[in-house]
Amino acid sequence: MKKFVAAVIAAAMPLAPASASTCWKPVAVEAAQIRDFEMMLMVSALRCRSTGSNFLTAYNRFIREKREALTQVNDELREHFRSVAGPVGALGAYDNYVTQLANVYGAGADGLACRDLQSITDAANALPATRSALLELADAAGVTPHLSGARCDVVMAIAGKEVESRASVAVAARDPQD
Repeated sequence: MKKFVAAVIAAAMPLAPASASTCWKPVAVEAAQIRDFEMMLMVSALRCRSTGSNFLTAYNRFIREKREALTQVNDELREHFRSVAGPVGALGAYDNYVTQLANVYGAGADGLACRDLQSITDAANALPATRSALLELADAAGVTPHLSGARCDVVMAIAGKEVESRASVAVAARDPQD
């Protein structure tokens, strides 16, 4: 039985490290959600400035007052890309990610008019300048992070199911004399 358990563990080991090194850890997912939220506001503020809902000044205030929390989020994202692309490729990977994110909002934020985004920006300005407050508002605004890969919790769940599946096959094929 000990040989069997060791074989199952050994069979599963290649799955976790290879997948886990490229997936999005929970801290990075939250950072991506906040960065996504901020990008939505930025692109929308620029897009809406020629409408009756010009909130560019309010957006700039948001950036000034929340700079420390937003910098923390960007640092967390840069660390994610450093772990995925390595020190040489990290900046390029981060820049590509941010550019793609901006392009998502180029045609507008899905289901939100300029006046809605102005209200969201006003709400953001009323919040304390903390990462957790920004994450809570991003959640309330329905922002789902656009990720350039799988979430680690999903990868590990799939890897766990693979281990269970391999274990079931191994149990079925195991010699009863073992």
